[in-house]
Amino acid sequence: MLQAIAETDVEIIRVVAASSGALNGTVLAAAVRSRDVVRGADMLAQLWRDRAEWNDVFHPSLADLLARRAVSDQTRIRALLKALIPPSNPADAAEINLRLLVAVLEGAPGTVGDHAATTFESVCDFTGDDFATADKLDHIFDAATASSAFPLVFSPVNVGKLGPCIDGGAVNNTPVKWALEGALGTSIDAVVVVATTVEQRTGPPPPLHGLAYAGHLATMLIGERLYRDLREAEQVNTSLAALEALVARGVLDDDQRAAVLDAVGWTGRRPIAIVQIRPLTELAGSSFAGFFSPALRAEHVERGRARGREVLGAFSARSPRT
Repeated sequence: MLQAIAETDVEIIRVVAASSGALNGTVLAAAVRSRDVVRGADMLAQLWRDRAEWNDVFHPSLADLLARRAVSDQTRIRALLKALIPPSNPADAAEINLRLLVAVLEGAPGTVGDHAATTFESVCDFTGDDFATADKLDHIFDAATASSAFPLVFSPVNVGKLGPCIDGGAVNNTPVKWALEGALGTSIDAVVVVATTVEQRTGPPPPLHGLAYAGHLATMLIGERLYRDLREAEQVNTSLAALEALVARGVLDDDQRAAVLDAVGWTGRRPIAIVQIRPLTELAGSSFAGFFSPALRAEHVERGRARGREVLGAFSARSPRT
């Protein structure tokens, strides 16, 4: 799918990712910064096809096994990232914002209204400058390996002041809101959502027992969060369009519209395109099947590329900021 995006003329200014997407997103952000998105996407496709066998990824950890925390640490995944993304400081570097979601095991400060509360979701924010030196890159690699640390399979990773963190998908596998948050969000014209699940299920789930049952529960949780985020984004678009219509009809003037937007916390917001790149039919295999089947990985890579080209075919001429 990222190869299809790289073929378009969109200007990518922010990458938001969680879980295994954090690994893809980190490589993509580095490629955007060096203005070589096509090469970066091609490198990722080759990586998943040719270097994603179980023994390329998993590194058994006796200490984690004895502590019953996990089966593997992140040694090999981190080594892959370091090999793919060396420190760089190109003269004509493009601006890029990389946001990686992690689940904080000890919790992090949050608020509910005006009350202090605990959240287990945290976003790690990086700019292009964080790719310039090995020390700064280490912080990116900490966040990327933590975000992809599937619970009980990979050990937690310490991320700065947050402490031990695990898979960001455990708290938010579809961080659409984080794409539009903050000042940068007001300059975005479109959000491209890349997901491996179908938009509408048309058949029954697999037999619900054992690992298949656990897998279906995970799919439900991830799918419901994506459904809600996408639905809310479209509802915001509808509300913003209705507000513009009131201005066009003379019911509100520009100052009144600005006051309404400020009152609901939408200052600077405007309708944006939500572009979904998702398979039309369920993908074969489980979340881990690809680690043991090169043919399945190659099939999924090709399906993603083809689907991405199909969705983005008419979209690329608009040259949005995404």
